[in-house]
Amino acid sequence: MAKDKDHNLVEREGVWYFRKTIDGRDARIALSQSVLEARRIRDEYLRELKLNGRLPVTKETDGTGKLFGEMAQEWVSIISKEIKLSTLSDYRYSMNRYILPRFGNTPIAEINYLDIRKFVSTLGCSRKRINNILVPMRSVLKMAYLSEIIEKNPMDRVKNVKTDKPDIHPLSMEEVRLFLDNVSERFKDFFVVAFFTGMRFGEMACLKWQNVDFRLGVIKVRETRVMGEEGRPKTKKSTRDIKILPPVREALQDQRKQTFGKSDYVFLNQYGKNIDPMSMNFHVWKKGLKAAGLAPRSLYQTRHTFATLMLDAGEHPGWVQKMMGHETMQMIYEKYYSYIKNYDRDEGSAFMERVFTVKTDQQIDESRAAEIS
Repeated sequence: MAKDKDHNLVEREGVWYFRKTIDGRDARIALSQSVLEARRIRDEYLRELKLNGRLPVTKETDGTGKLFGEMAQEWVSIISKEIKLSTLSDYRYSMNRYILPRFGNTPIAEINYLDIRKFVSTLGCSRKRINNILVPMRSVLKMAYLSEIIEKNPMDRVKNVKTDKPDIHPLSMEEVRLFLDNVSERFKDFFVVAFFTGMRFGEMACLKWQNVDFRLGVIKVRETRVMGEEGRPKTKKSTRDIKILPPVREALQDQRKQTFGKSDYVFLNQYGKNIDPMSMNFHVWKKGLKAAGLAPRSLYQTRHTFATLMLDAGEHPGWVQKMMGHETMQMIYEKYYSYIKNYDRDEGSAFMERVFTVKTDQQIDESRAAEIS
């Protein structure tokens, strides 16, 4: 029988670990994302064990100094009960994919500012992703500092990298109408609500009829769904009441005929199941854009479209912020400054009067012709 090339190795989420029982203690050490490199390091460890009876990582075997990886395991066992499953999944990915291969076997007290800066400089991903990777690392080192395992927290001096302001590609009112004329009829109501409320996909996917109040004219955003997990909205401000504008009311009343009484949820797919962002993006949104002759863009642009339509119509930025659930006005000004005009009213009336119900030249000509005849 051929010898197992990967003995004493185990792969978890793209990272290879060395595993062996040494003096009654189970050792589990992150090695590399490359199985070839992991095998090489594994062979060095086994050679060192055979010659000297210990691993080459002195601090781990003599019991003096907690390794970063050990602290990370304690940290994740604590915070896993405090955060959303989707957030935990992202933290685990960042740890296993980037952080542990570099710092997992390093005594946490020996990690300094320069080590972290060098680590950041080697990350070949977007600046936003780099900042996301630093989040769980900050949390682990902060816990170590507060637990008095380390005297200073090196992350206190490590700043997030500057990120470029992302471009937005919203649709104009004419493009919205063109898209709605070409999208699958089954999902037309969904996109009417998306374009004219600014709700996030997860908020719409989780929207229940009990949170649609036609009498008060509001949609109560109380839940969201991310990676199949339902929970509280993204932020405190995300828990909000959204005004039901006339086109949204019409779409919801039409949707009521489709799903009310059949499900707690407002929007379902063609199989009567919960809607999924990947499926909606590829099979409905992109297909609708192509049919309408519009440039491809992300599904998130429905949210940007709401903001730009409202601000361009002269709606109050504070009202737009409230409708979208942004934490601060700064986010509105940073993303949509060029669309903000001098406003003289709020609450959707300017949009309905100046944009949604405006007649085209053709409609005006037809109306005049009808009056003459």
